[in-house]
Amino acid sequence: MADQTINSQIGAETGGLTAIGGAINTASNLAGSVSSAFTAAGGGAEGYASAIRSIDLPSAGEAIGDIESAIASFSGEGAAGANDWRVRLSLSTWSSFRSSVVLTPLKDAGGLIFPYTPTIKIASAASYRPIDAVHTNYAFQAYRGSDPGSISITAPMYVEDPEQGLYWIAMVHYLRSLTKMFSGADPKAGNPPPVIMLNGYGNYVFKNVPVVVKSMSVSLNNECDYIGVEVFGSAAGELQGLSDSIGGLSDTVGDVVTGIGGVTAAVGSIAGGVGQVAGLLGTFGIGGKTSGGVTHVPTKSSFQIELIPVYSRDSVRKFSLDRFVTGGYLTSPTGYI
Repeated sequence: MADQTINSQIGAETGGLTAIGGAINTASNLAGSVSSAFTAAGGGAEGYASAIRSIDLPSAGEAIGDIESAIASFSGEGAAGANDWRVRLSLSTWSSFRSSVVLTPLKDAGGLIFPYTPTIKIASAASYRPIDAVHTNYAFQAYRGSDPGSISITAPMYVEDPEQGLYWIAMVHYLRSLTKMFSGADPKAGNPPPVIMLNGYGNYVFKNVPVVVKSMSVSLNNECDYIGVEVFGSAAGELQGLSDSIGGLSDTVGDVVTGIGGVTAAVGSIAGGVGQVAGLLGTFGIGGKTSGGVTHVPTKSSFQIELIPVYSRDSVRKFSLDRFVTGGYLTSPTGYI
């Protein structure tokens, strides 16, 4: 079996979703053939049947054309280019996200890029409170504050081969991770979920907008096929799991058998040491990889993501409406919307 590792390059040239391009061409050819069948000489039922048979045949034998134009792009080529207007979420700068084997497809692509055009809902609101005044025909409104509102993304996703399946798995794993805080034995324990950047459609729509993921969901349809994908995890993560098991064993032994507190304490110390080593290996991307088994991925699904723009107090304090109106923040690292 070919090694379908998560380090495989996910690109348009290797992961083309040709089914959509073929469907579009087929529908176009059908419409043209049916129309000409009834207008040409000798049309009618005979001409109609002939038109049906010739759906996939190019007219006059000319080349069909470049089907690649209808293929979704999974690659990160042009990620830093000014003409790349695809919607993307940046990869978190935390070291664990950068070294994760599971998230390698997103790292290679230059972030979480939606290969199919998503549906996005944006809003912006100003809050006013009426002033309670007597003997007036019209209420006075006192401005309280503004809110950029949440950003809702509905993104379709189609998977045609294991390479794209790894990308789907990375998307799910990344979005799940962005809804969780650092805790437990994390060196960064206590920190909230990471802030990432949203980009898409050009500088006047989304450019470096700092956001957090409020919620994510993905539909797993029962009316589509599923593709088996061999995935890999981090060996450092396996070490961390081993340390948790050893620590749990020491607690269990201590509860069942009394008088061996020193032994259980030693076992717990070993577990903690293994956990620290695993965490250190993971931080530096060391420790190799281990098989994660086969995961089945739907060929057709839909992601629903809700993002909330977040700005620091310092950036909000420096915000200028005059500069915003005149487009002065286009080159700013903070994307105001």
